[in-house]
Amino acid sequence: MRTCCAWAVVSTLLLVPFACTTGAIHPTPGANGFDLDGELVGWHAASTGGRGPDATWQAQADGTAVSATRVLSLTNSNHASEDRFNLFWSAAPRFQDGKLTVAVRADGGAVDQGGGPIWRVQDANNYYVCRFNPLESNYRVYVVTDGVRRQLGTALVAAKLGQWHRVEVEHRGDRITCWLDGQRLLDVTDATIGAIGGVGVWTKADARTSFDDFFVDPAK
Repeated sequence: MRTCCAWAVVSTLLLVPFACTTGAIHPTPGANGFDLDGELVGWHAASTGGRGPDATWQAQADGTAVSATRVLSLTNSNHASEDRFNLFWSAAPRFQDGKLTVAVRADGGAVDQGGGPIWRVQDANNYYVCRFNPLESNYRVYVVTDGVRRQLGTALVAAKLGQWHRVEVEHRGDRITCWLDGQRLLDVTDATIGAIGGVGVWTKADARTSFDDFFVDPAK
């Protein structure tokens, strides 16, 4: 069960509040949402490390969308830097403690694949990230500080290219717990970034990835 007044990026790519429910979550569009369709107001592309322009992110129709018809996709990395992290994020809603979840589909990539959510984002060089990588068959959580990524935990997984997988993160204080497709796989502690920050999504190098059903549920 999720609490009231959380925020969600739904498949129409609108960041909106959703109502309390004891079962499935049914997003309810509202006037205070942040529209990720059209001009992608409030969200922007950014990069950590590497060289070259930021990646291209697009809201586009997708017949396999987790709900409704639209997803957010990295369609072109626009660079050949293997150590570049591609971000698409917003400073609102503000997130420090609570839960967030997003559906992630690895669409391709020769050097890297997959991706996941970022949170407590201070800027393009300081944030937490949890991601899966089909090429490496692993699921990991990291902290990025001053542009340097440090691994906090890892697990072997069989996430598949071209299939939707659900990444869920709970962060409370210095404890971070991560699930993949409903299985709790990572449980770590880290106090590097304690401040409230933004949220977004992340890929690495040439990974082309799509995201849908992004829910942010801040703790009260």
